[in-house]
Amino acid sequence: MESPYAGDHEKALATAREAVLVQRELAAQRPDVLRPELAAALGNLSDRLADAGDPEGALAPAQECARLYARLAVGDPEAFKAVLALSLDTLANRTAATGDGDTAAQFAGEAVRLQRELAADRRSATLLHLGRFLRNSASHHASSTGSAAALPLIEEAVGIFQRIVSEDPDPLRPELAAALNVLGTHRAHVGDASGALDATRRALAVHRDLAAGRPDAFRPELAGTLSNLAGRLNDGGDPGAGRQAAEEAVALHRELAARNPAAYRPALATSLDALARSLAGSGDPKEALAPAEEAVRILRELSAGQDGVVPPELARALLGLSGHRGLAHDDEGAVGAAREALAAYRSLALRLPDAFGDSLVAAVTALAGALVRTDDHASAVRAFDGTVAEFAPVHPAVARRLRVERSIFLLNLPGPRAAAGMRELAAFLGSDDASDPVTVRARRALRAHGDIKAVSTAWKEETFAPVPAWLTLSPKTLEVVGSWMFAPDWPHSRDIWSRNAEVLGGEEAATALEELACLDLRTAHRHAVLREAVLVYGVTAAYDPLILAEQLAVWMDCADWAESRAFLEENPRLLQAHPPETTSLAHVAVLAVARDEGLDAAYRLVQDRAALQAYVERALAAGDGNALMHAAAVEGQVFDDKLSSLTHAQAGMVLSGVTEGIEPSDLAVLLPRAPEEIRVRLLEEIQDLGVRYAQPHGESWLRIAEVLTGSAAA
Repeated sequence: MESPYAGDHEKALATAREAVLVQRELAAQRPDVLRPELAAALGNLSDRLADAGDPEGALAPAQECARLYARLAVGDPEAFKAVLALSLDTLANRTAATGDGDTAAQFAGEAVRLQRELAADRRSATLLHLGRFLRNSASHHASSTGSAAALPLIEEAVGIFQRIVSEDPDPLRPELAAALNVLGTHRAHVGDASGALDATRRALAVHRDLAAGRPDAFRPELAGTLSNLAGRLNDGGDPGAGRQAAEEAVALHRELAARNPAAYRPALATSLDALARSLAGSGDPKEALAPAEEAVRILRELSAGQDGVVPPELARALLGLSGHRGLAHDDEGAVGAAREALAAYRSLALRLPDAFGDSLVAAVTALAGALVRTDDHASAVRAFDGTVAEFAPVHPAVARRLRVERSIFLLNLPGPRAAAGMRELAAFLGSDDASDPVTVRARRALRAHGDIKAVSTAWKEETFAPVPAWLTLSPKTLEVVGSWMFAPDWPHSRDIWSRNAEVLGGEEAATALEELACLDLRTAHRHAVLREAVLVYGVTAAYDPLILAEQLAVWMDCADWAESRAFLEENPRLLQAHPPETTSLAHVAVLAVARDEGLDAAYRLVQDRAALQAYVERALAAGDGNALMHAAAVEGQVFDDKLSSLTHAQAGMVLSGVTEGIEPSDLAVLLPRAPEEIRVRLLEEIQDLGVRYAQPHGESWLRIAEVLTGSAAA
């Protein structure tokens, strides 16, 4: 059936194409002038092509749009940096839609970098875009390199949304809840089940509150989060609680679908799938068949007329149905559903291997398992072999994963096939140089095999090397080390260590970190260094610098000076912290003055211009160059008084005996923008310093004074 909106899409696309043609003609008349109107028209055309389901067609105009904005931003960064960042974020989406996940992650990362620069002024609008770009970048990094790379990005996005919501709760709570749902997904993917559950529950709390106030607007989001929560509870081993959440999600989605079938029947199918999983885990597996089959039926109806193309949602539902039929001892039915799911995922993964590689592996494994239950072992192996042969020439990375899964499948079969799988995995791990999730998967399979003696023998025969330490690594150690390594912050990390000191301090923990380095090398290395520090110096000494640095970053990111002071009062040890070189000089000044004169004096400087001027006058009277440079930082970064800031910074350097690098001529650029009273005041201050501290830097004072009077040589 043709979509009722097809005509509107076609009209919008035709209008967008015409707009690009018009702007190209105008640009051709003045080829020396870059036209932002052409860039905007190209961006709109890309959006319309994406809406029409043409990802390849949408890519080229998005690329040209970003290139034009990049050239415009070179000439006028203030005017065009924001739209350049937005165009790069869009380009990341368009690139990902064509299957190039690695390049998409790079574009998304550049959008985040530009937006960070724009957000330095802490305006809510720029921070909001930064949060959105971080969330998008997290998704692209997850598709490209896994959820471990995405976690820091989505954690930061959640922090930004929380901060904005704390200032203005109403408009952006939906953004916060959406980011929390994404955070839950990525935490689940790295094995942090409790963290995933916590993030999803926080999202649910927000959506419940929103739906209570505006049910028509937010009940769909509430229903979706309930489905997510059901999945998290199922994964966390609590299918009973998952069933309650899923049943509520299904009820809400049924009500929504009754009013608007086109919009909400796909979501109803998703919640039915979650309910089926919960029922399979908490009751009779046969109970799960009804919602699983209903989900497939809905998605078949929705995909009818799509020229035989099976959408991902239907493929996923078929894969779930195969599993539920298997649990209900309908092995032939399980084989049929799995075959259909595998055919769909083969087609999807051939086009988009980054997006559908995991699902392809799951589908071929499910089909092979179902075939084994019908005693057709040969067909099970052929299912793997055929898929490997199909992908080896076009997507070698997917084929590599499939070969490992084939070996794991053999390992779990009885008789000689298990021995063959064991040898294949040993040979793979002994010869493959990559350290990635596929490596981890192969190691875990060998480690989980019941006959470690046989595994050890196979290892020695295939690799001619000693049995590695990871082969006897206990699941408990790996789980504890993983939770510790992916803790959300350093206080949580310290608490996990305190609860599991014996495990984390044992030799097995070092082996576990080496294995987890295959998932996230940088984080694993950092925790290996931290582990050694704890063992040598103790928990407090090892963690204090990390916690202080983390708290310092939070303090510097406070929304305003009132919040900044409150945080510093709650964490007074920050006064002893040594800020990194990247710390804003105004924050360095606040810390320094707070240490010397107390919090009242420090925060008066950043909240009261008159108090700051009084501080300047005291520094001038005492000839205190250090204090004068602190004042200069606050003048420039807090009160935007650039001329006073640079003048006092240069004067402070002279008083401190550091004259190398001082360029009084830099003041000339700022003179025309400064009020007359500021120029007069600064000149008087410099002249007074020149009289009192004429030796040994009289020439420096003279040069500064000449620039302030406007009499310096051109």
